[in-house]
Amino acid sequence: MKPIKLEISGLQSFSKKQVIDFNELTSLGLFGIFGETGSGKSTILDAMIFSIFDKIPRTMGNNGNGIRPCLNQDSDSIQVYFKFSLGEDIFEIDRCYKKKYSRKGEEKFEQVNPILKINGDIVADTVTNVQTKIKEHFGISVNDFTRSVVLPQGKFSEFLKLKGSEKMSMLENIFDLEKYGKKMSEKITSRLNNINENISSLENQIKGKGDFSLELINSLKSNLELRSAEHIELISEKEDLTTQFLELKEIKNIFEKLELYNSEILKLEEIKDKISEEKEKVSKHEVATSLKTLIEELDLLEKEILENSSDLKSIESSLNKESELLNLEKIAEENLESKIENITLQLLEKKVDYDVLDSLRKAEGHLKTIELKDRLLKESFESKSKIEIEISSLHEKIQKNSSQLECEKKTLKSLTKIDSTEITTLEKDISDTKTKLGVENEKVSNRLALEKELEITLVEREAVDFKFSSTNEVVLELQKQNLENHAFELAQHLKHGENCPVCGSKDHPNLAKDIQSIDLDILQENIDRKNILEKKLIELDSKIEFIKSRITAIGSLEDIDSLNKILIEKESCLKALKEKENHAAVKERELSNSITTLTSTLSNLEENIKHRESTLKSSVQKLEEYKSEIAEEMQKLSLLKFKNIFDNSEEISLESVLREKNILENMEREYRALTSSKEESELKLKAIKSNILLILNTIQELKLKVVTLEEKISNLKSNFEVKSKHLNESISSKGFNSKDEILFSLLSENLYHSLKERISTFENNLIKYNHLKDEVISEIGGREFNSERWEYLKSTLEEIAKKESYLIKEITELKSDLARIELLAEEASQLLKEIEALTLKQDDLLLLQKRFKGRKFVNFLARKRLDYITYEASKRLQKITRGRYLLKVDNSCDFIIVDTFNSNHSRECSTLSGGETFIVSLVLALALSGQLQLKGKIQLEFFFLDEGFGTLDSILLDRVIEILEEIGWKEKMKIGIISHVEDLKIRIPRRLEVSPAIPGEIGSTIKLI
Repeated sequence: MKPIKLEISGLQSFSKKQVIDFNELTSLGLFGIFGETGSGKSTILDAMIFSIFDKIPRTMGNNGNGIRPCLNQDSDSIQVYFKFSLGEDIFEIDRCYKKKYSRKGEEKFEQVNPILKINGDIVADTVTNVQTKIKEHFGISVNDFTRSVVLPQGKFSEFLKLKGSEKMSMLENIFDLEKYGKKMSEKITSRLNNINENISSLENQIKGKGDFSLELINSLKSNLELRSAEHIELISEKEDLTTQFLELKEIKNIFEKLELYNSEILKLEEIKDKISEEKEKVSKHEVATSLKTLIEELDLLEKEILENSSDLKSIESSLNKESELLNLEKIAEENLESKIENITLQLLEKKVDYDVLDSLRKAEGHLKTIELKDRLLKESFESKSKIEIEISSLHEKIQKNSSQLECEKKTLKSLTKIDSTEITTLEKDISDTKTKLGVENEKVSNRLALEKELEITLVEREAVDFKFSSTNEVVLELQKQNLENHAFELAQHLKHGENCPVCGSKDHPNLAKDIQSIDLDILQENIDRKNILEKKLIELDSKIEFIKSRITAIGSLEDIDSLNKILIEKESCLKALKEKENHAAVKERELSNSITTLTSTLSNLEENIKHRESTLKSSVQKLEEYKSEIAEEMQKLSLLKFKNIFDNSEEISLESVLREKNILENMEREYRALTSSKEESELKLKAIKSNILLILNTIQELKLKVVTLEEKISNLKSNFEVKSKHLNESISSKGFNSKDEILFSLLSENLYHSLKERISTFENNLIKYNHLKDEVISEIGGREFNSERWEYLKSTLEEIAKKESYLIKEITELKSDLARIELLAEEASQLLKEIEALTLKQDDLLLLQKRFKGRKFVNFLARKRLDYITYEASKRLQKITRGRYLLKVDNSCDFIIVDTFNSNHSRECSTLSGGETFIVSLVLALALSGQLQLKGKIQLEFFFLDEGFGTLDSILLDRVIEILEEIGWKEKMKIGIISHVEDLKIRIPRRLEVSPAIPGEIGSTIKLI
């Protein structure tokens, strides 16, 4: 472990954040932290321990967890950041405690979740997780850390003063020797159990293999040899008979071949006539095939002539239809031209004067407006009269309601009021009486419940007491019997003339007699039951006393009936008063409501009058507006021109304007309909003329096609006649009578090839079988086939084959059984070897188990570690004391000092002076730190001590500093010293100066020198 950076704020005397760069501070190996007493030097060590272990042992003791007393009075939080290295890994820990206040204003001091980073990555961010990770990487407790790595005040000489067992326990922990103790014993036991299980499993496997004895193997081998000899004899007999059978089989096969060939030749003779007919068919087909092309050409010509004739008829029909359609289109053309002329004449008659029509439409609008305004004028006049009547009626209602309001006010003033003080006093008396009555009722209820509970408890105690007495008698009796049994056992071992172990007498006149033995479990069970019942009696007695005390505390009870009577009288009096008060209140409320209603009504009536007067004014204004608008519309109507539609003497009315307008609009609609009809007829005429042109073109094309087809048909007929003549000549020359006979002689392609193949096959087979028949007759020579001999040999060989099969099966089974038994024997032999090997391991493990029993090996290792640490510490102690003192360990693992200047006199460390204690503690701590490895892997590179230098004289101080510098130089360890001794500043070039806090102004500060 090597520190890199430390940040402190809010801890002890450090109110503001102070930063320590250990890379610069430890650059020379040995460094110091100096300052006045109380300036905060030791707080730096506290901060380092706090950041790692979340504890400050120096101020709270080893078991302290309360961090609150360490908070600086000018700060609200303690915050420490510590960066250090373990091997190649960089650790960063950030811890913080903050003041918080609850809603009630109570102060709380709680920890904010700490953060642990390793190589820049956050690996834990809760208290539990950080603690787990620290334990995982450090492997030592805060106590061991403060005894061997960072030694704060009060901890420096602790390792020296530890007793033997505590010292061994510490060494076991910091050197991770636990794995050689309980863990090693558990591992040995586990392996021993596994070996036992394996041996048991192997023995079960051997048992499961069944019988594989040598007698069984020899029996199987004998049977196998006997069956093998039988098999050899059977094979010899089989070979002789097989030779005879094969010779006879060869003759049989030759005769069967001859019979087969004769049969095949007879079959071929039977189909010979049919093959001849098929040959004739094939010949005719080949001749007809040569004439088939000419017949097909004639058929094609005939078909083409028919198709062209049909096309000619179709085209002529189309030509006739087109001519008829042309005539119809010409007639339609003439009719449309006549219709268009008639429409043109009608249009001239129906032409409309649009200026007059526009004037009529405007006149209609003016007259309708005049009619509407005139109707509104009449309605406004009627509304004005109605409003004047309503205003007069509202004035009368106001006068009537005002007089009624004055009358209701006078009645309200004359009402008498009830004094509420009397009711309030009476209600308070009733409430007090009810409370008192409730308390008395509760006392009665509680007393009854307690008396009942007391009665039940007394009954329960009586029952428990009875059980206790019975059980106690049983226990006494059983104990007496047990004592007599012990006496009998003792008497059995007594001999005349020997001292009694109880009384010491050598005479034993009345020896105890044997009685029936008792079951100690039953005795213990009864003793336990007795103890339980005794506890129950004590509990019940306490409960009875408690219930009696509660009954006494309730005291005397008042007369509940008299209290109830007083309560009823007071409640009836209160009810009468409240009825009077309610009656007066109802009357007052009714009058108040009536006054409020009348006041509201008067206000509403006045508002209505104002609203009606405003409406009347508006109606008068509208009358004037309507009259003005009517005059304006009449002026506009007089300016319109109608071109003598109306006589000058005739009055222009809405009815006459609508009549004339309708006449002109109807004429306009007729004119538009005629115009639309004319345009439609002109479009139709144009389309008809276009159709006539298309029909003329079509007729011309059809006439051209007719001429072309007639010429083509003539040529086809001429060609047909020439080819027909050629076909007739070929039919007579090829031996056919007609064209139909040629077509009938034609065969399908498949049938033709099939017949050809069949004919070829027939001829080939006939030649082949005649040839084979001759060969077989030559091969037979003069030999004959004996069927009886054949059947005998066949049946005999079948029986031999069955016997052979049975023998082979039996031999195979015997070989399989023999191989299986031999394999089982070999496997069992191998398993026995494995059991033997495991048994040897089992013996070794049992021996190891004995060796590791009782932590002997752990104590041995710890003692070896302690001896080496003592040896290293003793070398440094000799160097510092110029060879005077040696350090050793006694049999109890306690340290002793050997004074070589005093005849090697040994003495306990407790007899050392203050300076001597410091030197011995220092060399021990240095030796321990030199051997310490965190988690058994990472070598320490850091050592800190905080006390003791003030007890040394200048000579010893120089020697100690030399030793520390030598360690820093040789072992590359960073060693820190905390002291207030001024002489040390001169000897240590790299140091921190801690300035004390100034109350009310500034906390402690740090300066690197």
